[in-house]
Amino acid sequence: MKKTIILSTIFILLLKTTNSFSQDPFYSQYFMSPMTLNPALIGKGISDMRFLALKKTQWWGQSSAAFSNTSISFEKKINSIKNTEDDLGIAIAMSNEASNGGLLKKTYGSLGAAYNKKINKFSSIGVGLIFTYANTLLDPSKFEFQSQFGSFGFNRMMPSNDPVQIINRSYLDVNGGIRYSYVKNKWGFNLGAAIYHASKPKEGAFNNSNYYIKPRTSLQASLFKKIKEADEFDLSFNADIQGNSNVYSLGALYKLQIPGNHIFEKICTGVWARFNDAIYPYFGLESKQWSLGFTYDIITSDLKTYSNSVQSMEISFGWQFSSKKKNKPLSHVRMVEL
Repeated sequence: MKKTIILSTIFILLLKTTNSFSQDPFYSQYFMSPMTLNPALIGKGISDMRFLALKKTQWWGQSSAAFSNTSISFEKKINSIKNTEDDLGIAIAMSNEASNGGLLKKTYGSLGAAYNKKINKFSSIGVGLIFTYANTLLDPSKFEFQSQFGSFGFNRMMPSNDPVQIINRSYLDVNGGIRYSYVKNKWGFNLGAAIYHASKPKEGAFNNSNYYIKPRTSLQASLFKKIKEADEFDLSFNADIQGNSNVYSLGALYKLQIPGNHIFEKICTGVWARFNDAIYPYFGLESKQWSLGFTYDIITSDLKTYSNSVQSMEISFGWQFSSKKKNKPLSHVRMVEL
């Protein structure tokens, strides 16, 4: 029997399953999710341990949230490998995302490691590898069928007369990256490149799905400059290329040192632009051990004509801690050095 799904968003989702699965989620606060940006960033920019949490809600002005994502990660840095200045970073991360009010759900679990080699006093190079287990599920309880429509609208308690057979689909994935850093007292730059879905895993929501995820290439570049001894200016550019989808972002951030003894030490303000998509301002606070950030996307693409209530926002929290007596001061954007 032919399935009749009434909600237009669900209908489009099911008709374009391959398009939906072909693109990875991307974050406005990409620097708070290093494992999805470049595996070589694991453990970079921390003294001992780091916990990061990021919550993204997209188009939350609609009657049902079109997209939401929650991710957490924990990293540990192992210093002085074989009595050198090299170090090893290890990490674990979990992520959960839901689309169309929970109709489509995806869960990720990742384990990764990165090795950082000191080249000279100012330069270092790093390589990283991440293994990811992913699970995808379409929830039939969220469907609405024509047979469930009555005088008072849709009633999901009524039989659909059209059973849907959907099972969990899962896959294992391999991701790798490399990065180079040149850092002096007053300025520095970082370059990075990574490839995700290198193993081209098979994914799909239905039993007969036959779709292979296309590899995603991620490129990063950033520059920082110390100003007035304590303030700092950061400039960054990122590019993500996956199939026919290209996402480019460019932005700048200024970190203002707050004199005196306060709960936080710096106020961070900046703005980024995702070309042909959105412009989003950033506001953050940071201390030596923690950071808190907020972004709000101002849609500039044709999507803004769909509804006047289109809204997207992210909130992040980072905590750097150690069993040692001395901690390296927390650096927010360069908390994730490219």
